[in-house]
Formats: sequence, C-alpha cells, structure tokens
Amino acid sequence: MASVSIIEGFEKLRLLDAAIEQSYNAVVITDADLDAGPRIVYVNAGFERMTGYSREEALGQTPRILQGPATSRAVLDRLRGALLSGEYFEGETVNYRKDGSAYEVRWHISPVHASDHGDAITHFVSVQKDVTEERRRDDELRLLSTALEVSVDPVLITDPDGTITYVNAAFEEQTGYSRNEAVGRNPRFLQSGQQDAAFYREMWETLKRGDAFRGEFVNRRRDGNLMNMEQSISPVTDAYGRITHYVSISKDVTDRVRMEDEIRRLAHTDWLTGLANRLSLGNTLEAEMERSRRYGRPLSLIMFDIDHFKDFNDDYGHETGDDVLKRLADTVQGALREADALGRWGGEEFMIVVPETTGAGAEAMAEKLRKAVAGMETACPVAVTASFGVTEMRQGDTPKTFARRVDEAMYQAKEAGRNRVVLL
Repeated sequence: MASVSIIEGFEKLRLLDAAIEQSYNAVVITDADLDAGPRIVYVNAGFERMTGYSREEALGQTPRILQGPATSRAVLDRLRGALLSGEYFEGETVNYRKDGSAYEVRWHISPVHASDHGDAITHFVSVQKDVTEERRRDDELRLLSTALEVSVDPVLITDPDGTITYVNAAFEEQTGYSRNEAVGRNPRFLQSGQQDAAFYREMWETLKRGDAFRGEFVNRRRDGNLMNMEQSISPVTDAYGRITHYVSISKDVTDRVRMEDEIRRLAHTDWLTGLANRLSLGNTLEAEMERSRRYGRPLSLIMFDIDHFKDFNDDYGHETGDDVLKRLADTVQGALREADALGRWGGEEFMIVVPETTGAGAEAMAEKLRKAVAGMETACPVAVTASFGVTEMRQGDTPKTFARRVDEAMYQAKEAGRNRVVLL
C-alpha cells in the first residue's frame, strides 16, 4: 500500500510540474533569503517567453534583473514589506525584458512555508502576467471615454433593443435631460412627432443591415422647445458580427435651420408689411390661373394703392408713410378669406389673388375693402383712402396680361377721382 501512495504522489507531482511548465503565465520560484536575494530557483517556459531570459540565465539571479528606470519604487517597497511579513502580495509595475524593452506586469506572490503549521518560509512563488496589452486597451478606453465626455457634440449609446446605456455631458446640456433621466429609456422619448413612421422605419432598416444611418431629426427638449439635429447613428458589432450597441453622434443645427427658414421667408416676404412680395405673389397667381383653367373655375384680381401717398411721405415723413403701409396691410389682410392671397406688388401698390370668385364678386369685395381702408386709423393726421381695380381672368390670359389689365382698372379708378372701385 505504501508503494501505491508513493506512485500516486509522484504522479501528482508530475502533473503539477507539467501544469506549471505549460502555464501561459510566468511562474517564478525564489528562495526566502531576503538579505542576499531572494535568488531564483525555478522559472517556467512562460517566464522565458515573457522576459527573453532563458532558464539557465535566470537561475541563481535575483528578480532585480527585470527592474529598470520605470519600475515603481513604491510597489517594490510594498512588495518587500509583504515578503518580510510573510504575507500574500498582489501588485503591478513595469519590468524590462532582456532586450531592454518594457512591459507591464501583474504579480501574485505567495510565501511557501516549511509545513502546514506556519513554520519558517522557505520559498516565494510568483505568478506573473504580462498586462501590457490590457493596460493599453484600458488607456484607450479611458481616452475614448474622456473624449466622449468632453465632446461638444451630444453622444448617445444604446443596446441592440434601443435602450439608452450612456449619454455624455453635451447630451444633458442640449436636451435638458440628466443622465439618470435618460439611461434606461428608449430615445423615442425625444421625438417631436414632426417625422412620420416611414422615417424611423427607414432608419431601423438601415441600422439592422449593419449600415450607418445619417439624417436630420427634429426632437424636443425637456422644456418642450424643438431642436434640429444632424445625427449619425452607427451599429457596433462584436467579433462574430453581432450588433451589440448603437452609437449616435449629433450636431445641433437648430440655429442654422432657423436662419435658413428666415432666409426663405425673407425671399418671399415684403420686409415692411410682412406680406408676400411680388415674386411670391406672382408664383401664387400662376398656380391659381393653372388651377382655374384645369377645373373651369372663376378667378379674379384686385389691385389697389394709396391715394396721394407721395404727399404723405413729403408732408409727414417716411416713418409716417411706412406706418400707413403697415396699417393698410393689416386692415386688408384682416378682411380677406383664408383662400385669398394678398401681397405687396411694389411701392404703395398691393394685389389680391381671389380664387373661386367672379369679377362681380371681387368688385363687391373691393368695395368692402375700400370702406375699411377709409375708416382705419393711422399716424397720418389726414384721412387715408385707396383706389381699387378689379378684373376677372379671361380666355387666353397670361399672368402678364391679367396683371396689366387689373393695373389699368386701378389707374381708371384714380383717373375717375380716386377712393373708388373700377371693374374692367
């Protein structure tokens, strides 16, 4: 029986030696002489790969052969203190290979006692792992995390189901939602309702194909205000090509969109009265003439201008003249139907496109407008009146002939004594 136990003991030792020798990590065993050493008494193949030292070169040396300028003195002091106390030690520092290149190492060092009863320490066993690549990845992650956090552009990360897992400080500032309020929710809580289901369907179809989606979103801040966002959403995949996250980077273009809208508005709007300008009203006239021809419906024009307007400017100044024009525009606009289109044709001349209305109907409308103008209050100390011309679209009319005829009707109203309506 004793021989069987010895055989089993040798087999265990053989397996243990094979396991240590074939370990990917470096294994170093030293004696326990902290005054003269400790001296290395064993290294495995993992140590040779990690350090570049052969077994023969390492045996009998102290681990100081691995130390260099960047090796942490504080870590070495902690290590020596633990060894003197016979305690387990764990730490990281920089070591150097035989060729002088540096690598970061994590140590796990345990004392070996002469017996299970805590007798004198005979050896120290050190398991060492090269963590250079881990630290490089950690540094990259910290750098990326810092870059995301300090980015002026909002960043949002979701899991594959669209649940938010991260937002940066710029997201909080832009949306008004804190990180705690956003994480765990679906980004749809930001939707304003101004984009239809087809927009989001296209977005998800693109993302699930593994492609990036770029588009302009109209979202809503926490305070209810709208924000226009140029947004790029990219899927992130693992080593097997499976989507693990979606990363969204946004740029707030609200000011740009607002400016573009204002430019478009100004391009079609009279700067003084806020009415459609000649270009915009001309486009409306062409469209209504085409509609009138297609459906055989009547269409009329009304043109009017202020009587003796030049005298107002000369006698009372341009500021008073501008006030009269603005009051006139407001008065007439307030008396029109929703379908009617009023615009400033030029100077003190205004024109109204009157759909679904015959010449007689437009004449009656113009008469109501004439009375409204005559009764309005302005900054001018004298009464303000206007002369109106009216005409109905005829066969073969073009926008030019149509507008010229209503202008002639207005001229006839002025020639007839002003403050009146003439149908031509």
